[in-house]
Amino acid sequence: MNEENDDKTGANIENRQARRRRLRQLRRRVGDRLGFAFYVAALALVLATGWAACANVVKSGWGADAAAWTQAAGSIAAIVGAAWLAQSESRRARRLHRERREEAAWYVRFAIRLAQFESHIVAHELVNRTTPVQKSDVREWRQRATTSAIGLNALVDRTDYIHPAVTQVTSNAKVLMDDLVTDLASLSSAVEEGRKLEDDLIGQIVAPHRALLDLIDLYDARMRGIKAALDEGDDALPIKEWSAWNTGRESPAAVAPTTDFQPEHRPSGARNG
Repeated sequence: MNEENDDKTGANIENRQARRRRLRQLRRRVGDRLGFAFYVAALALVLATGWAACANVVKSGWGADAAAWTQAAGSIAAIVGAAWLAQSESRRARRLHRERREEAAWYVRFAIRLAQFESHIVAHELVNRTTPVQKSDVREWRQRATTSAIGLNALVDRTDYIHPAVTQVTSNAKVLMDDLVTDLASLSSAVEEGRKLEDDLIGQIVAPHRALLDLIDLYDARMRGIKAALDEGDDALPIKEWSAWNTGRESPAAVAPTTDFQPEHRPSGARNG
């Protein structure tokens, strides 16, 4: 019964949100048309006052009436120009703000994808080998993992991302690579001491490459939701429409964290890459 009520409540909220989106789109279309009508009317006024000024000059020469009509035409043109400039600058600023932050979000995706590639090489070379692991092998693997971890660390400290989900996913990737660096240090000690490599340690080293691949899929899904919210909000997140601040329930537009992705950083006994 409670689940039925929850489903009905969720459906009602979604219906209200859909109605709000339709109303917002209608208001935007009406606003655009009214704005266009305003500019057309203003242009007509400028032409009319300009024509009146010319008529006065032809009829009576340059006098007080002609000067007044010319001043009126100039004033109207200045007001229309200022309104158009303010509107266009506001839209241009929002668009530029969005483009820069989407570009930064793409840098994050590249860094995570590169980390996944490096961790995949490590997992492949560790599992699919016919000779014992050498110190030189571990040194190369540690260099790969450390380089990726440093790159992610430089990105995780940024505070100007388009959405907090970018920081959250970057931090998750950084934790995975830090764990890989630590596990490779343990592997290095085992190789130097001539100890048998434990299955648990091998599983821990292999696991991040798959977890990072899942993390990229999650990141792409979240960015699709963020882009849809930005499109809906005219290049700005539609915060006023989020029902979490209106009805106490979360809105899909907020791109809330999900619980469907739980990367297991340290599975035991995993030996296949």
